[in-house]
Amino acid sequence: MAKRETDYPHTISFRLTNEAWLSIHTEIGGSDQTPHEWCRYAVLEKLDNHYGLTKTERLLFQHLIRTQYLITQGFQMLADQNLTSEEWKKLRATVKHRASELADAALTSYAGKSSRES
Repeated sequence: MAKRETDYPHTISFRLTNEAWLSIHTEIGGSDQTPHEWCRYAVLEKLDNHYGLTKTERLLFQHLIRTQYLITQGFQMLADQNLTSEEWKKLRATVKHRASELADAALTSYAGKSSRES
């Protein structure tokens, strides 16, 4: 048996009704997750408090949002003929420090849209 990369010293277990068990199977249908893995990820997602993103996913999301912000602002500055080397450097430095804030704003906006649609 191969050793896990991460050590998980604690175990949590709980009982489910047949309906809940079937709901989990329906939810994971077509994926390679087991019901136990799905439950583990669901709990960790709840604890994560970052809209269900793992740390790696959040980092990637921040880079995506930062890139989107730079592209939209860069094209706007270009269209307004305000894009200089110094302005671009300032914009890049600013967005680098605001990546987390921009990601939070994007996720909050998405959460607001999702709740209005449901």
